[in-house]
Amino acid sequence: MSSMKKIIALLLLISFFLSSCSWRDWEEQDEEEIIKTDFFVETTSWKSFSGESFLKKTGQVSSSQDIELTANASGRVSSVYVKPWDSVWVGKNLAKLEDNIGSYSINLQRGNNSIERAQINYESQKISLDKQIFDAGVNLENLQRSLATLRKDSTQSIIQAEDSLKNSQDLWNIEKLDLQADKLIVQQDKLDLQADKLDLQIEQFKNNIEKSRLDYEDRLRADAQNIESYGATLKTQYNTLIIFLDDIIEFSDEILGVTFLNRNENDSFESYLWANDRVQRTLSETRLIELIEYRNSEAFKNLSLEIDAGSFSQEQIRDIIGDIEMWYEDSKTLLSSLEQTINNSIKSVGSLGDIEINAFIGSINWYQSQLQWNYGAFLSFESWVESFFVTYRDNQNSILRNIELQEQDIKTLEKDKIGLEKDRNNLEKDKLVLEKDKAILLRNTKSGELSAETGLERTRIGINDNIASLETQIRSAQNTLSNARKNKDVTLRSLSNAIQEARIGYSSSAKEFEKLTVSSPINGTVSDVLVDAGQEVSQWTPLFRIVSDKTPEVEVSFSAWEKDLVKKGQKVFVEVDGERITGSIYAISDIADTNLNYKATITFQSGTNLIGNLVSVEVPIETGKMLLPLNIITTQWWEIGTVKTLSWSSFADVRVRMWEVFWEQVEIVSCAKYCKDLNIITNDIGNFDENKFKIVEK
Repeated sequence: MSSMKKIIALLLLISFFLSSCSWRDWEEQDEEEIIKTDFFVETTSWKSFSGESFLKKTGQVSSSQDIELTANASGRVSSVYVKPWDSVWVGKNLAKLEDNIGSYSINLQRGNNSIERAQINYESQKISLDKQIFDAGVNLENLQRSLATLRKDSTQSIIQAEDSLKNSQDLWNIEKLDLQADKLIVQQDKLDLQADKLDLQIEQFKNNIEKSRLDYEDRLRADAQNIESYGATLKTQYNTLIIFLDDIIEFSDEILGVTFLNRNENDSFESYLWANDRVQRTLSETRLIELIEYRNSEAFKNLSLEIDAGSFSQEQIRDIIGDIEMWYEDSKTLLSSLEQTINNSIKSVGSLGDIEINAFIGSINWYQSQLQWNYGAFLSFESWVESFFVTYRDNQNSILRNIELQEQDIKTLEKDKIGLEKDRNNLEKDKLVLEKDKAILLRNTKSGELSAETGLERTRIGINDNIASLETQIRSAQNTLSNARKNKDVTLRSLSNAIQEARIGYSSSAKEFEKLTVSSPINGTVSDVLVDAGQEVSQWTPLFRIVSDKTPEVEVSFSAWEKDLVKKGQKVFVEVDGERITGSIYAISDIADTNLNYKATITFQSGTNLIGNLVSVEVPIETGKMLLPLNIITTQWWEIGTVKTLSWSSFADVRVRMWEVFWEQVEIVSCAKYCKDLNIITNDIGNFDENKFKIVEK
């Protein structure tokens, strides 16, 4: 019993000792809690996260429009005014060509000289025609004044004759006869003056006719020289075509093998040429054979002999131009048919592969380009020739018509002169009559009354004859004035047409001269300069590449699962120099590339100074699942991770299942707890020590 009490006492003592120790531990723990510092924890409720995110891509800015600018003329590049990545605008001069081939500046000066010559000829002819009209008008006015004076004098003469008849005084009648004789002398002097004026006008017209004939001969010589020059140019055009035609025939024959010379040239690939379209190859062979047969025909040989002989007529030049144009069309048709034949061939490695086909097509395209350049030069020559043939006959006929009109004027003036001679003869007759009357009066003073009556009658007859003569001269002068005005209108219209033709020629030369200056057709940026100063270029030679300042674009790639999250026309954001610009998805490819990605084009509004820059593109997406930041998830193993949560002032790891990663976020498809009530810790708590810190939720 006593030993039991001892055991109990020992147990109580141990219990008291343990209690004492426990109390001291609690006191120490309280002291530690008092000195713990705050550990701030940032949390976000699960409900605050959503399925919205961004796909972030990078790409290089390019232009939606890229053009290649070629030369419109041939020459040497004298100046290049821009360098790569310079900004340009519509009409900005990019380069200048030196006129060392096409003679554009010489043709422009010739056109200007033609306008000046036509204008000088117009002014010279106008002055001459105005003088003719003025002289004809002066002559008409003089005749009309003479008629008025004659009528006035005639009235007075008749009154005097009547008075003489009444008075029947012989001396009075004799004085009257003398006065009439004096008047006849005055009238005769006037007629002599008019005759001198007519002689002067006739001489002037003859001089004008002589000048016009010289002009006509000069015109004939100039037109003949032009036709001879066109013949020489035509011979050059013909020889150029023949050389090019033979090259095309030889090149085509080496591919098709229609002649004995080249029948074995295409053995390695002949069976592949017509594989997809045998009819097309047959058509190409037929066209080549027709061209070869015509090239070797007697008609072709005769034409060559005719061209070598030189000295062409207008009809020969036009016929040869027609033949050359036909050969250009046949050559163009053959090359086009040959290109289709090559494209319709079956590819065969080692015989007719991509390299061989591309080489053939490249050669065909070169021949087509050269053909187009030669054909353009030929069409320009044809236009000049046709323009000359249309107008030069009219110019010759205009000069002949002017000569004809002046000869008619001379005939009219000569008729007027004959009329004046008749009037002068009539005056002489009247003077003789007056002399006879005076003799009669002197011999027979007793017959005064009879003589007075005779004098009165003769005065009336003479006056009437004089008035009739002047009226005839006035009508002739009116016709001369009318013809001069009509001749002026016809001549000036013809000369105006010549000026207009010269201006048309000058305008055509000016357009050709402008081709020496290369300017930008759009607003944009120079991406490539393909020529240097001093370089010889021909028409259609590439000179510059220009990217437009229209809507720029960026090309990005989406994986297969990303492609399902985006669509065409979707709004995106482009980061450009710290600025966020709104854009859209312009197009998405449905075919994957070698990396199993799908190309997409993003367009946005901005300037050309961004062309070539790397930019960041954010594409908003909606996954339909919860998205959490990657930095708050700790990966455990494949698709499994944990997030830190705060619950009742303590930390707890909650397991989640992950799926796709979107830039800095990841899809959560499930979690081990009721996720909607979780408060997820978003800051770093790796240095948390529960003995040193106490948790404080922010």
